[in-house]
Amino acid sequence: MKLPEKVVSGISNSTTDAIVRMQRHRLVAVVRSKNGDEAYTTACAASDAGILFVEITLTVPGALAVIERLARRNDLYVGAGTVLSKQDGKQAIEAGARFVVSPTLELDLIPLCHKAKVACFPGAATPTEILAARRMGADLVKIFPADLVGGPYFIRQMQGPFPDIRFMVSGGVSLANVQEYVQIGVTGICLGSSYLASLLAEKGNAGFVNAIGEFIKRVEEAQR
Repeated sequence: MKLPEKVVSGISNSTTDAIVRMQRHRLVAVVRSKNGDEAYTTACAASDAGILFVEITLTVPGALAVIERLARRNDLYVGAGTVLSKQDGKQAIEAGARFVVSPTLELDLIPLCHKAKVACFPGAATPTEILAARRMGADLVKIFPADLVGGPYFIRQMQGPFPDIRFMVSGGVSLANVQEYVQIGVTGICLGSSYLASLLAEKGNAGFVNAIGEFIKRVEEAQR
């Protein structure tokens, strides 16, 4: 389902605004680091590169503090990833998460998030799970691990029976397939945590920004 384009100034807690912005920018930096300082540094590097959406996984030690710190910024949508329970979801929302992501079909998170006007992206890897997420009102359905279930081919197959569902993909996103994901209408395209961490460690902030800039360029080209 394509949402109407509109100008959105600043960062809003509105679920609709978050999805409209993601539809426009597509890329989500997933951050899974060994400590909070490293997670914050990676998130800031992603923002410097031009990424608007950053997902801090709750596997990061002190993740809630990182989310709270990033939530103070007015140029970034920060979300919580690897959210596996209502308690985790509640704590992430209280810390300032503007979207909540799970690798699994955590249906209980959807009404919790919507009550707080926070977007919810549960994970799915089968048609049955996709339909269950839709029936509960998921804002996006996260296909994970996208590369292992078929990548863009799988998304195309699922768009047949589920034409109104908006998808996020996580797993195996690369320069080779990012444009194809945009062209078939995927709303959220996750850049993997391992890739981001190694890129920053090997190339430094300037090299990181340049490499991510190529992803952004290809997304923009695919949307023309």
